[in-house]
Amino acid sequence: MIRALRASPLAYFAVAYGAAAALQKGLGFVLFLWLAHSLSVRDYATFGLLYALQMGLAALLGAGIVESVIGLMRERSSFHLRGGVLDAANRVFALLAVPSITIVAAIYVLFMRDAGTPHYVLALVIVAGVLTAFFTLQSSIIRLDEQHGASLALSFFSPLGGLAGGAVGFALGANVASFFAGSAIGLVVTSFLLAGLRLGFYGFAAKRADMTGILSRILPFIFIAALGWLGGYGNTYLVESFFTASDVAKFTFAYTLSSVLQLVATSLNQVWSPRFYRMAHTQPPQEVEPANRRFFAFQGAAIGLAGGCILVLLPGAIDHVGGNLVAYRRINLELLILFAAYAVSIPAWQSQNYFYAFNKGKDLMHVTLVGSVAGLILWVLAALTLGTIGAYVGFMMQMLTRSVTAIIRARREWGIRVAWEGPALAMLLLIAGAAASAAIYR
Repeated sequence: MIRALRASPLAYFAVAYGAAAALQKGLGFVLFLWLAHSLSVRDYATFGLLYALQMGLAALLGAGIVESVIGLMRERSSFHLRGGVLDAANRVFALLAVPSITIVAAIYVLFMRDAGTPHYVLALVIVAGVLTAFFTLQSSIIRLDEQHGASLALSFFSPLGGLAGGAVGFALGANVASFFAGSAIGLVVTSFLLAGLRLGFYGFAAKRADMTGILSRILPFIFIAALGWLGGYGNTYLVESFFTASDVAKFTFAYTLSSVLQLVATSLNQVWSPRFYRMAHTQPPQEVEPANRRFFAFQGAAIGLAGGCILVLLPGAIDHVGGNLVAYRRINLELLILFAAYAVSIPAWQSQNYFYAFNKGKDLMHVTLVGSVAGLILWVLAALTLGTIGAYVGFMMQMLTRSVTAIIRARREWGIRVAWEGPALAMLLLIAGAAASAAIYR
């Protein structure tokens, strides 16, 4: 009974984390659709590139710090020594800010100096990216001390401030610059409020040994973050390098829609993973794997159903809403390919749970690096050989190579079989949705 009572608050927090993430992503999704409706195709392409830059900065700045802190904490036998490690995490964050901002500024100069937006927008993007990364870090490191209420507040209200500020800014200025001005201001205001409430850890009195301990572990995570960005938001820069501004806008819009499937998959994984970790250490493999496969079949059905519904409903919704969204009406094939990318990602999620359950994080890191590099090469080849549709095929190939490399290593380690039922169900439902959409809107 006592054990159940202790577990109950954690269950509530798990649900709260998932609900907060779903609400935040849902609000962002609606906001980005509003931008696509209101902005010209060229301006929406510019927005997509700038937002990808902001997310790239956030990814680089936060890469590997929490994972390195966890490694150091395992070496500490006394709880009060942890404060020094958390101080070091903040100091390392500040140290990484300089090269990360330099890289982002270089990308802006190379790709966006002629985008038609004022150059001060770069400063706004940097402010938003730094604050996004900092409060993501704060949420993660105080979660290590099981301050779940504070962690939840930081992970929810900081990005919410950015989204709300961006919406207000865009409502007032109706252009890309006003969105990022509002977003930066919203994040700054929210940051002061959160700091004033003493939510987070703001110490910087770190010892050199603690900083060295984090820095010595962090480099592989930075590479993974960079490759992960190129496999996600960074795809917009790959598209911009090969194709036109209208292609960038179309990809940005399609990728925004596909994030619904990412949300579905992530939410289900968050529910299943803790149960799987427990089962993996308490039950024989012959009992664990059937339950695992049933879950991923269910996940595939959920992904396919969500994607199929979007494919059926989207053209009619665009016709109803109108505005600049009409430029994105005929993208069902592109969406089908992006959605298929999440279907072929299911084996990667299946394998990832085993790596985490058996403390094989370093092996997972190597597998991710190999899969990401191979996927990037295939993206370029697809773009060169297939044209604009190659950007979408390339995205799917990125996801597929990660799945293939992960499942090969997991099969070697634990003898698991591919949970093929999930991808098959997802693809079947997605193709059915695309066929129904083509029949309805021919």
